[in-house]
Amino acid sequence: MLRVLAEHFEISLGCTSDESVSDQQLDHMRQFCERIHVAQLPKWSRRARAGLALFKGQSLTEAMFTAPSLHREVQRWHQSFHFDKAIVFCSSMYPYMNPIAFRGLTKIVDLVDVDSEKWKQMSAENRFPMSWVYGREAKTVRSLERKIGRESKLATLVSDAEAQLYRTSVSPTCQVLGVSNGVDTEYFSPIPDGTEKQTQTQDTIELVFTGVLDYSPNVEGMVWFCKRIMPELRKQRDFRLKVVGRRPCSRVIELDEIDGVQVVGEVPDVRPYLHDADIAISPLKLARGIQNKVLEAMACGLPAVVTPQSAEGIDAESGKEFWIADDSNEWIESLLNLADCPNVRIETGSAARELVEQHYSWSAKMNCLVRAINA
Repeated sequence: MLRVLAEHFEISLGCTSDESVSDQQLDHMRQFCERIHVAQLPKWSRRARAGLALFKGQSLTEAMFTAPSLHREVQRWHQSFHFDKAIVFCSSMYPYMNPIAFRGLTKIVDLVDVDSEKWKQMSAENRFPMSWVYGREAKTVRSLERKIGRESKLATLVSDAEAQLYRTSVSPTCQVLGVSNGVDTEYFSPIPDGTEKQTQTQDTIELVFTGVLDYSPNVEGMVWFCKRIMPELRKQRDFRLKVVGRRPCSRVIELDEIDGVQVVGEVPDVRPYLHDADIAISPLKLARGIQNKVLEAMACGLPAVVTPQSAEGIDAESGKEFWIADDSNEWIESLLNLADCPNVRIETGSAARELVEQHYSWSAKMNCLVRAINA
């Protein structure tokens, strides 16, 4: 997004981080931004602020992203040269636009998803006390989403369906635009011709999952797949699964003990793992918007088996550009069919790559946002 916006605007970037940021990373970001301020938010600080939010009536989400240094710096920038417009990424960052100094400033908020719906669903799927925590978060985030609808000029969401949900259930008067995720089709591309996979034998079927591994929907999806699906698959074929992503939590790390499962964890580049795989999976039962992990796998020419939730917002046909599986039987059947038919895997991967190239490149997706900002 910054890469495209930098072609049209002068950008000041204020953000938070719970990890250290290297000089190399900052130098990379300076290609797109005139000025940058990164506020460090260690985990203990975020947890303390979340605790205070329970007594203040705030959402835990916005409290955990509060950094006084960032508040001060953004206001100082605005006093120095006055922003023309503010683009706020996610509802949790909107409180930085609360001060009187920002009244009258044109605000575009990229909500990405209707987060309150996610918390509502998580509340229904969990037991007390987490059901109460998630239910409270659903109400407080919904209040924040309504405030954004009243005060911002434009709200963008990651799909037309998500935009319609926001319009009907949160803010019927706010101007809303669906701007879906894209993928860097040059960076994520099929394995180069002439390069052989590192798969151990022709009989081995390599599966891959990529994603942040302490994010609850990813964790629940992988626990379900590894414990319910993987043992059944290995009764019939030599299936292997590599679980790739940052910050694997204890529940994910324990999956490494399951036969055929390897928890790789964080890697500097996920592409070699996508190139080495035969099939990508996304077994998420709770997912909002468009899943980048699915688009990236498709861009690499991989056939992907996904849940209906993971398929949301991707205009593809099941059995052609990817395969949708819902219950255990459908997952096992789909994966065994793809395992037995190398030609179908190749055809699905090629169709997936073509779809992503034509409809999901970042430049194509971001141009409508640039036009909306200019308007």
